[in-house]
Amino acid sequence: MSPSDSWSSTPFDSWSFTPLPPPQDSSQASRESCTMQAIIAGLVGGGAGMVLGAVLTPFNSSIQQLETQDLPLKEQLRRGAKEVGVQSRSWGKNLMVIGAVFSCTECFVEKARGRSDRWNAIGGGCITGGVLAAGAGPQAMAFGCVGFAAFSAAIDALGFGHFD
Repeated sequence: MSPSDSWSSTPFDSWSFTPLPPPQDSSQASRESCTMQAIIAGLVGGGAGMVLGAVLTPFNSSIQQLETQDLPLKEQLRRGAKEVGVQSRSWGKNLMVIGAVFSCTECFVEKARGRSDRWNAIGGGCITGGVLAAGAGPQAMAFGCVGFAAFSAAIDALGFGHFD
């Protein structure tokens, strides 16, 4: 099946809600567990977020140059390190939640449908966007759903997805 063939069908053509059979190997079962996938994605997302926070802090620092230019170097370094720590924790928490929620919802969609294809990522992205925007109301949930689903489709179309 070529990638263009899978895009020609609609998600509703392939939505048969037949659960996947359980894996026979216990190590495979733990790898395919939605909980384990969410934990791993959360840890990887959190680590990547912390690194991104540390790298991007100098470009988006809340420390003003005028208020720190007259301070001794040691105090400037202390404030800079504190800002890096705050930004790293913030990015880490955000990407940890996004990674865990997306991984878990994509896994649930795949297990419910009983198929492994690109529509799982799109459905998981839609659910993730809605869940993350739940506190902002239904309109924000709809935009979050569409945005995350479109992003998931774009990532898959560019070849970064895990489907052949």
